[in-house]
Amino acid sequence: MGLFDIFKKKTKEENIALTAQETLLMQTAAISESEKKYYQPDSYYLAKSHEGTPFESEVISFEQRRETAIPSNNGLYVPEILMLHFCKKYPNPKSGYPGYWWYKYGIRDVGSIYESLVERDFLTINDKTGKYELTNLGISELEENAYVPYMHSHSKYTTFTIWDLNQLLGTGDKSNYVEIIEKKHAEIDNRNVESNKTFMKELKVIDPEGYRSLKSQDKQIKAVHAADDKYATDNDLDWIINFWEEIWKDGGPKFEGSGWMFRLPDLYIKAKRYDDAIAIVQEIKKTKGSYYSNKADSYITKIEERKTKEAAKKIK
Repeated sequence: MGLFDIFKKKTKEENIALTAQETLLMQTAAISESEKKYYQPDSYYLAKSHEGTPFESEVISFEQRRETAIPSNNGLYVPEILMLHFCKKYPNPKSGYPGYWWYKYGIRDVGSIYESLVERDFLTINDKTGKYELTNLGISELEENAYVPYMHSHSKYTTFTIWDLNQLLGTGDKSNYVEIIEKKHAEIDNRNVESNKTFMKELKVIDPEGYRSLKSQDKQIKAVHAADDKYATDNDLDWIINFWEEIWKDGGPKFEGSGWMFRLPDLYIKAKRYDDAIAIVQEIKKTKGSYYSNKADSYITKIEERKTKEAAKKIK
């Protein structure tokens, strides 16, 4: 069963888009054995992201998105256009298919979409590299819809996504997408500042302990951003590791997000401090809730593989 068979409507009596869970199960079953190695383990893909946390949200499948999204003049939707942008990484991606294809764009079986883009003449296979490359139609499609890869890398808020931008731009000229994005981000920034001031003022009165907790979280977030800016400038790996070690001495990040939660393990891996990396990942798994459990297990496997390879190099 191909992905586009999955996207076909149900019978008239059941004329309802597949839920994220239904899509997830069907697309997972459609992935061939030879392709599975390019994906995360099945347990990584969930119908809800950040389940059990304040950030819990249900994944919206591509099929559901297609009900309201606006296609390009050539009939492509947001994730298909983004796939054109990243086509030279595929097929057989060295680092596998990123999780955002499912969690942001509702596509589990990424390979099938790429195959369909070849069938529709947006892509072809380069005989020398074995990777996809754009056809003339694909080049034209990307040029006309440059907002897609731009928004993918510049999105700041869950309240204004690439799908919202797709609706705002409609079917006409899309050349003013940067102006629209910056205007919407500024509006949200201003609303957030005012809303936060009001919220904190009220919280200080009704929940002093909660107020102190959020103030502490804000302070840590600012320190993390400042540390990242410093590291980007001087590239002092030992310094940034020490910074994050101090954060973990105080219980770890006070805010959610796997990128931040696994920042110290990533830095340890970069420094080839594999035992330290495993130790902190085990701490994350133990103290930071079930949401990070699968990612922690995946990290431990990855770290142990790198540790083994490094040991083999030293023997040679």
